[in-house]
Amino acid sequence: MFSEVSEVAEEHNADLIIMGSHGVSGFTEVFVGSNTEKVVRHSKIPVLVIKQKPGNLNFETVVFASDFSDESVSAYIKASKILQDSSKIHLLYVNVSGENFKSTAEMEQQVANFLMKADGNMNQLNNVHYVSDYSIEKGILNFSNLVGADLIMMPTHGRKGLAHFFEGSISEDLANHANLPVMTFKI
Repeated sequence: MFSEVSEVAEEHNADLIIMGSHGVSGFTEVFVGSNTEKVVRHSKIPVLVIKQKPGNLNFETVVFASDFSDESVSAYIKASKILQDSSKIHLLYVNVSGENFKSTAEMEQQVANFLMKADGNMNQLNNVHYVSDYSIEKGILNFSNLVGADLIMMPTHGRKGLAHFFEGSISEDLANHANLPVMTFKI
């Protein structure tokens, strides 16, 4: 089913796939995953996952969570085009302990380089937030709740096979576990 959704979307030159999801957990999630996760992993176009029937699709407060790497620039540009200044966007960098931990100066430099590549300016710098948490997923969810977000947007690598099994996917986990709508962009 998941490959068919992506194929139909591509055949019809769709700009976006919208899916409802109930989420899965436990044994099923670890070994099988949900159809939603598989669509997020395989789709070349953005996927919007909605858990609850929304009152409307006016996303006034949006969190764009990213590692602000060069490969995430295209996802940010696509997200910006979709929002077209109709939303307040919070750019979020979640810092966690471990091998990917960055100092404040390193995070700020990464974001500055990202904004210059993506926007050609630093106008969005005041909308960047840095949080530390035990996991990236928890950091995104906690911050999104704090600012009253209507939507979480983020890039995804769409890893498959063993790479996916060992590294997992934050965007798939969020699409599965967050109560908020989550939009993913393949990078």
